[in-house]
Amino acid sequence: MAPITRPILSVIVRRFRKDFADGIEDAIKSIQLAVTEQPGFVGLQNSISLKQNDCELVTVITFDTQENYDKWINSPVRQAFVEELDQLSYDNATNTHFGDLTLLAQPSASVRKGEIVVVLIFWILLLSHFLHYPLDYLFPDSQGKFWRSALQTSVVVTLISYVLLPFSSALLIRLKARFVTKDQGNRE
Repeated sequence: MAPITRPILSVIVRRFRKDFADGIEDAIKSIQLAVTEQPGFVGLQNSISLKQNDCELVTVITFDTQENYDKWINSPVRQAFVEELDQLSYDNATNTHFGDLTLLAQPSASVRKGEIVVVLIFWILLLSHFLHYPLDYLFPDSQGKFWRSALQTSVVVTLISYVLLPFSSALLIRLKARFVTKDQGNRE
């Protein structure tokens, strides 16, 4: 059984002069597009608060594992954005990350019942087709069809339940989250 991984949630706070607000918004759009290409990216939320003399940017970013988060932190793409934001910022960024806030970091995308049905049908058809050949070898026509059918059903249900459906669902959620984030970045 694979080890359970917990998403990593990072909260970054930066303060800027109020007249830099437009430049910050442009930088945020670029960052949103770049981060969606990073492995393990789950979600990103930005909030700009305008105050009397300055503005505050709060960024909440989530990755699926600490390893993928560290890759993003050390990536040249991120370093370029940090340098750009540092030029606009008038104090140091506050960066705090949390490793076990699973309930707070739910992905914005989910799998619907209809999508699960389509995935199940796909795996049932595919596995039934490919299991046909080894089962022909193990159970020739002269032996009972009951045992062949029972074994095929057991293998298909076990593989789908414990391996293929969880993998397919996680992949589908990741793809949907990536496209939702890209669409939000394009609309703004």
